Amino acid sequence: MPHKTRHYNRTTTHHLHKRSPFATSSRSIANERHPTRNEDSMIIDELGGLFAVFDGVGGSAAAEIASQTAANSTRESWKRILTTDRNRRKIYTFLEDCNKRDLCPILEKLILDADEEVRTNGADRAGTDDLATTVALAAFCRTPNSNEYTMTYAHVGDSRVYLLRGEDHLKRLTHDDGLLTKLVENQIVNEYHAFRIDQAMRADQLSEVEYSYFRLRGGITQALGGPIPPTIHTDKANIRPGDRILLCTDGIHDNLTDEEIEDILRNSPRQSAGRILVERARRRSHEDRNQTIRSKPDDMSAIVMTCRF
Repeated sequence: MPHKTRHYNRTTTHHLHKRSPFATSSRSIANERHPTRNEDSMIIDELGGLFAVFDGVGGSAAAEIASQTAANSTRESWKRILTTDRNRRKIYTFLEDCNKRDLCPILEKLILDADEEVRTNGADRAGTDDLATTVALAAFCRTPNSNEYTMTYAHVGDSRVYLLRGEDHLKRLTHDDGLLTKLVENQIVNEYHAFRIDQAMRADQLSEVEYSYFRLRGGITQALGGPIPPTIHTDKANIRPGDRILLCTDGIHDNLTDEEIEDILRNSPRQSAGRILVERARRRSHEDRNQTIRSKPDDMSAIVMTCRF
């Protein structure tokens, strides 16, 4: 299993395009151990309705190139799809009617094309074929005759998509391509057990075996740019006014528990939720391991979309 060691400095904050039905807050910072090299990349295309995070694998310049290459490929492919949908007119806005296109196979192709781009042009640029990146991606279209939207999402690796709705608990929509998921699939632990391990704050909450699983949970089983094409996970969710969606790299969810993420999403202003998530994760990464086993320096990226009323 490849392990990701990543890295902070570059910061970005994106503001709402007036035509967008989503208020967006985001931030990305490089690992303080490599402050000039951010191995995370993001797509925030409010007009086109596409959002994504990418996390380069390996802790090197090649990791940065992998995530940038995948992001650029995905962004350009999505623009081509939307402009083609407009019968070659130069109109670029997200899909107005979900019934016109099935976005699951479209997102699959976006990711497969990005995977190919990483393995070819990315490898040429990096001077090595040892480069890879995760992805978590969400695209939106309108649900006809309603004020709701359909979010189609896809992921490879351990970057995540979360949904927070009303008073409901935070819902994790993706399952990491990692050790804990494999343990559940092989019936070594159940989902509740895996979740408890993943959310641990202190070593004394876990048995010796569980702690070994916790320490290895960052190992991923697939990524873009690997020797074989990835298995891409896709699904859909209805999005209602007031809903908040989070896309994040593991620098966020390794440092913060889901409960902490939920609290920040629920109580932060929509224009600053992404920044606050990153700042809290960065603060946690500075804590001594005697305080918490979650502390981990890393690149950290978060995009929070709030569906407007």
